[in-house]
Amino acid sequence: MNQSKTGTLTLAHSRKYILALIAAMCAGSFSVAAEQTLCTVNFRDGAGHKEGSLLKESADGIEIQIPEAKPDTADASSTQFLRWDQIRSISGESSDIERSRRLEIGEALWRGRMRLARGDLSGARECFLVAAKGIEPSASLLRMMVAEGIAQTASVAKDEWVQSLEASLNLSVLRGRIGVPKSWIDVSDPMDLDGGLILSVAPAWIDGDSAKMAQSHLVAAADRARSENDLALAQIESDAARIAAADAGFPQPPAAKARETQGVSSDVLPMGNWPPVTNSAKSAAKNGAKFLTLWADAVSSDAGARKKSRVTLAQMIRSEDGMLRVWAMYAEGRSLVMENDPDEVRKGVGKMLMIPAAYGIEMPRLAEAAVAQSAIALARIQDDESAVILRRIQSEYKAQFHEGSENDNGKQIETQVDKQKGD
Repeated sequence: MNQSKTGTLTLAHSRKYILALIAAMCAGSFSVAAEQTLCTVNFRDGAGHKEGSLLKESADGIEIQIPEAKPDTADASSTQFLRWDQIRSISGESSDIERSRRLEIGEALWRGRMRLARGDLSGARECFLVAAKGIEPSASLLRMMVAEGIAQTASVAKDEWVQSLEASLNLSVLRGRIGVPKSWIDVSDPMDLDGGLILSVAPAWIDGDSAKMAQSHLVAAADRARSENDLALAQIESDAARIAAADAGFPQPPAAKARETQGVSSDVLPMGNWPPVTNSAKSAAKNGAKFLTLWADAVSSDAGARKKSRVTLAQMIRSEDGMLRVWAMYAEGRSLVMENDPDEVRKGVGKMLMIPAAYGIEMPRLAEAAVAQSAIALARIQDDESAVILRRIQSEYKAQFHEGSENDNGKQIETQVDKQKGD
């Protein structure tokens, strides 16, 4: 999404406020306290340096006290929080292995951000994946940036949709808790402002093999989150796994009768000490997770649960805007084609095919999934002629994605010199 000049100016004007807000939120979250040693922090992006006293250090960044020369105030100073991806080096005091590792993670994250801003999605994704491997569990801000980077580069990773979806689910939960403004990463954002669900990749798969892989990975992800006592993340990953199971044709358990005891809007990170987030941020996170629950119930083996969920989805389609409305259209149609009545199946196909007809450009992946599931449904009720037509349309989507990948590679070659300068 291209930003206007006005939007860019607004972002630049509010950057100082955003950094101050992040610093305030991080004030209680630092796990490692350092002595107030005078040091010089050298920035990336040619932004110069700052001198001051290093107050605290954490997996997300450092807190530095900077003296201010004011004639009417003695010993005036200000405190600033800096993320590791903003810092090139810290001079004036001895370094250690832990700090060196954090600086390396910050460098990988910074390179990913720069390449993403240039449009080099493939190069950016590689950098984000490197950062993801070494990032600490307590680094909530950096984890959020890495998750957003992986989610935004999903279009160049056709075989890694599950990885991108898991990153998006993590991002949704973290954003809902921390409440950082969506513009802080300095690039376009796939956030659904209406639903509060941040997904670059919808939880739907084109073929059964991909869905089986997704179901396996998402179940494992939910188990990992549960072992870390992150019940909010475990719940939405479990719901996404149930959606994948339906797409894979697995026998589906009935809709869950009891949800996790801890809601998605939990204020407590498993390894952090963050202050409570705003009510609006918690509400957005809850709305997105509620939708995934509806979707999972809509494709369960319980016919009563499917019907009840479709009633709520229909209300959501009438009242919502943005991506959430489109996903609700897919979920309602996907649920209807699971019924035995051919008329219900055709009704569901009609709802799903509204997506490629009206939103094929904005959401091509979900549009392709809608076409593929519609073809399967029509073949099941022996409408082979229509199914063949839809499979032909699906092949056109695949050709379009291949062409888009070639264009990304061309753009990567064109920007090679710029990347070398920036790196």
